[in-house]
Amino acid sequence: MISSPRLVLRTLTAHDAERMLAGNHPELPVFADGYPSAFATQVLRLVALYPAIDQDVGEGAPDLGPWLLLRRSDDAVIGTISCARTGNPAEVSVGYDITPPCWGEGYATEALGAVIEHLLGLLDISRVCAETVTDHIASRRVMEKSGMRWQRDEVAEHDGREVKLAHYAIDRPEPI
Repeated sequence: MISSPRLVLRTLTAHDAERMLAGNHPELPVFADGYPSAFATQVLRLVALYPAIDQDVGEGAPDLGPWLLLRRSDDAVIGTISCARTGNPAEVSVGYDITPPCWGEGYATEALGAVIEHLLGLLDISRVCAETVTDHIASRRVMEKSGMRWQRDEVAEHDGREVKLAHYAIDRPEPI
């Protein structure tokens, strides 16, 4: 679990994902209005289908998410944030999703900042990356406010069409 002033980031387990997909249960958090999104539903399905991706599986194992973003004021799930190892074992890529009624309230920045701090605190991770389409200004601002810096733009294919992606990253500071 990761905490920030207005959020609790709860690790999403395969068991919780299965139960959430089947419908909210009394012991599980409720979804905020407008949630889950298509992205969040896909995350839930992947976690439920592939329980081996549960990374918090033992004493001392790093918690690499995915996490549910629970708003402290009402314990509602307002989003998800997840990460995956890249081709570089010391690097992870993050992705996040917030319900539209919560856009513009700083929740994405708060969650991403907390996850970056958590990830860069793990001994084996020295870089956190993220990407968004270049014209998604709000997402770019979230990354920048979280300390990430623009690295490059590139054209990629997504769902059979070309999109221009902006890549961001933050590195663990070198010890002084």
